[in-house]
Amino acid sequence: MARKRQEARAAAAERAATEARKAAAQEKAREVIPWLRRLGIRAVDARQAAERCESIPDASLEDRVRLALSCFGPRTPSRAPVASASAGCGP
Repeated sequence: MARKRQEARAAAAERAATEARKAAAQEKAREVIPWLRRLGIRAVDARQAAERCESIPDASLEDRVRLALSCFGPRTPSRAPVASASAGCGP
């Protein structure tokens, strides 16, 4: 009977440790949301992208932001016209 109690305590401790690690990973993932929002990403999309970071909680903030941004696909060139050399910057 004592062995079963000990096993139950060990299992409960393991569950608690797992939950603590999961909560810490979620907190670290949420740290990227303000940075994504500053880049103009909608709040819903920023939260979904931040969920990808839960798998790398020990990575740097920069690496986590990069991973979150990767779900938005590659950058595309802007369609704005390029200013000609004669217009604009020089005297």
